[in-house]
Amino acid sequence: MCALALTAAALCPHPIALVPGLSADPDGRWASLRTACLDAAALLGIPVIGGPQAPGPDAAQLVVIVGGDHVTRSFDPSRAYSSLLGAGVWWTSGWGQAAEDPQPLPLSLSLGYWLLTASRPGNAGMITCDIAIEAVNFDAAPQECITLGADLAARAERVAFIVMGEGIACVPPARRTADLMQSDNAFRSDLERADTDSLRQQGYTTMTGRAPWQVLAGAAGAAVFDTRTHESKPHNAPVISWRRR
Repeated sequence: MCALALTAAALCPHPIALVPGLSADPDGRWASLRTACLDAAALLGIPVIGGPQAPGPDAAQLVVIVGGDHVTRSFDPSRAYSSLLGAGVWWTSGWGQAAEDPQPLPLSLSLGYWLLTASRPGNAGMITCDIAIEAVNFDAAPQECITLGADLAARAERVAFIVMGEGIACVPPARRTADLMQSDNAFRSDLERADTDSLRQQGYTTMTGRAPWQVLAGAAGAAVFDTRTHESKPHNAPVISWRRR
């Protein structure tokens, strides 16, 4: 295993509307969010051959897609595929559908996997780095998330993360308590500043992004990151890029 080697991360929400054509978008607001997420994923430095750009010398050796689910588990990239059938939408995507024993991904990872492939330059070419796909239990304890992140980041010398999670945006307005809103603001501030120490110390919350974000904090270790916040309206969920200094 390698020392912690997180080089970059894209933090995105996971509304179904990210996929073109699945939701009405008369004023283009969902298209704007989609563009922000694709821009964040495109900054990860994922190597692609056969596309319009050659891989750079600092390209990621491993890209990890992390998202929340009802159980912590790993997926086999050769058998995994995006599916929104569990959300009541007849849509699937990905090469794993043709596998002998295909593995449909949960919502967050389905959209993360779609972002990975859709963010290729020119939407063309073959991704040449390794891929890991990891679901983390929504209710996983903070230390469990941190340990998982450290393990994932130690699997290669240059690792990029796609982290799918949402804060208060996915909570119905009637359930947005003052404590939950305060927690959402705290997480957003930590993510926008890449304050990994504060992220690791955040307590439990019901927001779907909490566990994936703390996995990211574990993966970051003591490294320092520059950040960029992308436009995230109308979903009011953070779309953020991290890049290691």
